[in-house]
Amino acid sequence: MPRMADVIRDGSAPPSLMRRGAQGSLSVPAAEAVEILLMMAADHDYGAEAEQTLANWDEASLVAVAGDANTPVEVLAELLQRMSSRAPVVEALCENPAMPWGELEGIASRADENMLQAMMNSARVRSSSRLLDLMMANSASASHRPRLTQWLSSAEGKEADEVAAHFLARHADDVHRESGFAFELVPPPDGEEDPLGTLMTRAKRGDQPDNPEDCAQLSLLQRLARMRTGERIKLAVKGSREERMVLIRDRSKLVSLAVLESPKVSEQEMESFAAMKNIQESVLRSIAGKRNYMKNYNVLRALVNNPKTPLDTALPLIQHLLLKDQRALAINKNVNETLRKMALRIWRMKTERKKDD
Repeated sequence: MPRMADVIRDGSAPPSLMRRGAQGSLSVPAAEAVEILLMMAADHDYGAEAEQTLANWDEASLVAVAGDANTPVEVLAELLQRMSSRAPVVEALCENPAMPWGELEGIASRADENMLQAMMNSARVRSSSRLLDLMMANSASASHRPRLTQWLSSAEGKEADEVAAHFLARHADDVHRESGFAFELVPPPDGEEDPLGTLMTRAKRGDQPDNPEDCAQLSLLQRLARMRTGERIKLAVKGSREERMVLIRDRSKLVSLAVLESPKVSEQEMESFAAMKNIQESVLRSIAGKRNYMKNYNVLRALVNNPKTPLDTALPLIQHLLLKDQRALAINKNVNETLRKMALRIWRMKTERKKDD
C-alpha cells in the first residue's frame, strides 16, 4: 500500500484526503504528516491551511522529525528553510547526520541572528571550519565573531590533523619512495622572475639578505630544506598561509597536492593558486576537480587564462565564462591557440543567440 505522502504527491488523492492532510489529521506517522504539510504548503488550494497547521505543530514532534536520520533529506532541507524561527528545530536539524553539509552551507552566510545562534548551539556545526567561515562572513554574526573565531581555529586544527593523517596513510608508499628527495621549487616559465628561487641561489653562494622580509622567507626556505617529504606534507595541510604559498610550488607532487587538501585554504588563496604559472600542471588539474572551489568564478576564470593549465582541463571551462571574459580569452596571446579559437567560437554563438532573442 502506497504512503499517503506519495498518493498526495502524484495527484491521485481525493479532495477529502487533501483537506485532512492540510489539517494534519491523517492517521500517519508524525514524520510523514510533516512531509505532507511541507509538500502541501505550496498547493494553490490548500497551501494556506497547511502552512497554518505547520506553524501550530507541536514543537517536540518537529524536533523529533528534524533529528531523525531516517527522515528524507528533502524534508530536512525544507524544514531548515521554514523553521528558522524555531531554535530547537534548527539545532536538531544541524545535529542530524543525514542533513547534507551543502544545505547548511547554503544558509550559513544569509541566516538571521536568531538562526545563527541556533546553529552555533550545534556541536556538529562547531566542528566544521567551512560552516564557521561562512557564518563569520555573515553580517548578522558581528556580536558572535570572537566565539566563531575561537571555534574556527579549533575546528581547522582538528580537521587538519585528520586530513594530514589520512593523506599520509593513503600515499604511504609514495611518501616512503620520496623520503630522500631534496626540497626544490617548481621553476617559473622562461623569462619570468622568481624571487624565491633567486633568494635560495644567493643563499647557497653565501649572500645573506638585508631586507627583514627576505630574511624571513629565506628562513622558511631553509627550514623546508631540512624537512623530509612526509614532514612537508603535514606542514602543507596544517601550516600557515605563508608556508602554503611556498609549498604549493614544491617539486614533489605529493606535497603540492596536499596543500589543496588543507581545510585552512581560503578562496583567495585558491584564486592565487589557479593563476600561478610556477606550479605543476597536476595541481591546476586538481583545482579544476574541486567543486567547492570551482563555484568561485574568479578561480574558474584564473584557471582558463593560465597558460599552464592543461588544455583538456581548460577547454570545458570556457562555456562557463561570462561573454566579456570569453571575448578577452579569444585575444589572449598567452594561452594556447586552440583555447583562443574555442573561446571565439563560443562567444560568437552566444552573441548571435542573444541577437536572435
